[in-house]
Amino acid sequence: MTQQIRTTLLTGFYELVSQLKASPEALLISSRINPHQVESLDGYLALDQVAELVHKTASQLNCADFGLRLAHSQGAAALGSLGAAVLQSLTLGEFLNAAIKQLGNSPYNLRVELTKKGKHTHLDFLCVDDLEAQLAEDSPLAQQQCREFLLGVSLVALQHLCGSNFQLESVHLKAERPLHSHYENFFGVPVRFGKETDAFILNSSSLLQPTEKCNPSLRPLLKTYIEELLQQGESSLIEQVQQLIYCLMPLKRCSLQEVANQLGMHKRTLQRRLRDRDLVFEDLLDRIRRERAEYYLSGKQPPMSQISDMLGYREQSSFNRACYRWFGTTPMRVRRQLMAQLAAREAAQELAEVE
Repeated sequence: MTQQIRTTLLTGFYELVSQLKASPEALLISSRINPHQVESLDGYLALDQVAELVHKTASQLNCADFGLRLAHSQGAAALGSLGAAVLQSLTLGEFLNAAIKQLGNSPYNLRVELTKKGKHTHLDFLCVDDLEAQLAEDSPLAQQQCREFLLGVSLVALQHLCGSNFQLESVHLKAERPLHSHYENFFGVPVRFGKETDAFILNSSSLLQPTEKCNPSLRPLLKTYIEELLQQGESSLIEQVQQLIYCLMPLKRCSLQEVANQLGMHKRTLQRRLRDRDLVFEDLLDRIRRERAEYYLSGKQPPMSQISDMLGYREQSSFNRACYRWFGTTPMRVRRQLMAQLAAREAAQELAEVE
């Protein structure tokens, strides 16, 4: 199976190569990549082509850390088309599991694994190992540049997802020796070479770190996800409306008018088509908000203000009133009740296992 990445991961390639006084078009053509595709950031590219491009650029420009420089220029584009994983995830751990599942399927076919080892969790990037068979045996530098680029992009993505407090414990690289001296400056942690596989080493407790769905830098990502969702003709109207509600809630733009705009129809047309299915938009929005509120309140995190933001409320007081209407009490008391119920279920399960 061909391994692929989104062309958006070459965001900044033209600007970076031009700054280094070289021709981006010539380098792309020599790596069998259509320059117009990279200019428009459209579609997908084979990973072996990207590996060849990053290696050739680094060699010809005498820029040994080109892979990391290109990764640094990504911004929120580093999250690629993982909008679905972002929307599904409340914590870093949930996001990683959702992203790994998505990347393992077509069109990506990229193998990444998450393994807990006591106090530490390893995020292993096995996709470059899989790439070795496609690259020439005498191209270890192409593999290493590609490894550095993919790990760099992954770090940038996680920093945008979790905010400035995101921190690795260390980085493992399969390469025997460094190509340059900028690793620890980029990753911010010790980088160890000659390891069994390329990996991020995280403190297992960091998997509980909340994601920042309301981060303004993620809005282009969610917009891309909306566009891709609407291109899926097999999705029913109700499924599309529900997914748009999930996307637009954190942006505080979740209205009947906005959803109708995204679907390319008049507001009254959407109202009528929902009514034909015995649905009212406001009831659908309220139901989804209640379901997500119950999910978010079932753990110690995130804070109440963040839940209010993720549900699309402009004021904390609006969320408080909604909780009274849904559950008959305050958000704090709902959290206590749900956590007590969870603790009771876990205790009962442990007792049953002992018996």
